[in-house]
Amino acid sequence: MAAMVISEARSDDERAQAFAIRREVFVAEQGISEALEFDGLDAGARHLLARRHGEPVGSLRLRFLKGGRVAKIERVAVRAAARRDKVGQALLEKALALARAAGAGEARLHAQCTVQGFYARLGFTACGPSFIEDGILHVAMRRALAERCAPQSIVQAR
Repeated sequence: MAAMVISEARSDDERAQAFAIRREVFVAEQGISEALEFDGLDAGARHLLARRHGEPVGSLRLRFLKGGRVAKIERVAVRAAARRDKVGQALLEKALALARAAGAGEARLHAQCTVQGFYARLGFTACGPSFIEDGILHVAMRRALAERCAPQSIVQAR
């Protein structure tokens, strides 16, 4: 796999690159309307951008709900040519690290059912029946963010 960098899209240009990936994947490929894809929630969100050799290949939107206790991962998009290069995994890992650092105790997302296994491999579990969102079958998933404590060794006195 080529060198990949995941960073927060902070400038207008970086956000435009992230939005272009979403437009390519969700609007052009999957047929989601532009109005549904760009739903007015982007201004209050954090956006991650994946680059390989400096070229944008993936993006993700991260919002904090319930007073920051829940991190909502949304709009995970990877360009077709980079889909087998673990770009999505790298984006998710970065989002989970940012969520933990911000104090969130849980991450949630709505996974397209066709990629539910991808999220399950990253520790997410389904929580409820499937539903239609933007014309596509989805399932709600969640994952605890608290670090698990390692088991304590029991030392017996002699």
